[in-house]
Amino acid sequence: MAFYLDMSALIDMFGTKLTVLANSDDGEWMDGIWHQTESKEIDLYEPFLTFNINSTLLSGQLMPAETGEFDTDKAYWFSENDYAMGTRVKHNDELYRVTGKQNYSDYSNVLEYELKKESPNNEQT
Repeated sequence: MAFYLDMSALIDMFGTKLTVLANSDDGEWMDGIWHQTESKEIDLYEPFLTFNINSTLLSGQLMPAETGEFDTDKAYWFSENDYAMGTRVKHNDELYRVTGKQNYSDYSNVLEYELKKESPNNEQT
């Protein structure tokens, strides 16, 4: 391979504690009632950014996004592990759900995830 960018050192250097709730949407319907299976909790130490990486980093402004959501509802996570869309992640007692995924495995060992903060009212979205 002509070009390969190993991100392991950066992930170790800028990592923060987070918990991946794998299989958090698994379950089955029994007698018309949804029975959710227990999710597997995986503790990781990887970069988790609670600001929009595409905006000015130090502006300190809350700008509504084009969708009507605030940029503070989004987060970005860089990982060496591959998780499915919809995976739930807990960071600083806040719950997030993976809404976007960019796989850079063709030339690196990192995946970028876009996450949206969940609240009790939209927990099942």
